[in-house]
Amino acid sequence: MFRSALTVLSQTSETKITNCSIGLEFVRWRRKPRWLPVAKSKVFRIPEKKPQSMDEKLELLRLHNHYKTQMRSMRMYLREESQRIRETSTADHLVMSVEEEEAEFQRCLNLNKEWNDQIAAERNLRLEKENAAKREYIKERLELAKEREEDRLQRIEEIVRKEKEASKTFITRENIDQAIETALANPLDFNFSIDLRGNLYHGRTTVPGGPPDQKQPQPELLAAAAN
Repeated sequence: MFRSALTVLSQTSETKITNCSIGLEFVRWRRKPRWLPVAKSKVFRIPEKKPQSMDEKLELLRLHNHYKTQMRSMRMYLREESQRIRETSTADHLVMSVEEEEAEFQRCLNLNKEWNDQIAAERNLRLEKENAAKREYIKERLELAKEREEDRLQRIEEIVRKEKEASKTFITRENIDQAIETALANPLDFNFSIDLRGNLYHGRTTVPGGPPDQKQPQPELLAAAAN
């Protein structure tokens, strides 16, 4: 009956969700959070104690007695087992003589030394591998640094060589007069224009019309350029 009621409730909820908009969300079996206080309408309400049948009381009493009996037997068994182990270990300890204790101590000491030697050998092997890998890494880094330094020196030498070649054309105190006379005798005009056909015309006074090598400047353009 309870299962059929749940089925009906779930079908009803699905129907409501289908009929409503998608943005709504239904929360079923919501419980009150533990941090909220008791409602004012239930502060002084005393819940009614439901009567318990005699059969239920007898069944609960039987289960309770059965649980108590099992726990009592387990505690007694564990107590006896612990006492037996304690007595056995104490008896073995009392039976051992001084020579046997010394021999056992030496055996443990030798075993501990063997373990320490084994761990030390493994540690030394691991450290050797790490040192070899570190030396190889440092060697590679030094070689890369050496190659970078050689490349840098080559670039510096190339720059110095180019500057030495370019210094031959520098204007100095000795050849400044000659450079001025050369510049005045050979004036340069860096203006140029390009027509729709892609022809390049150097100079601000060049007149387009024919091939670039046959163009002559017009007098009015020369006068305008002079002004």
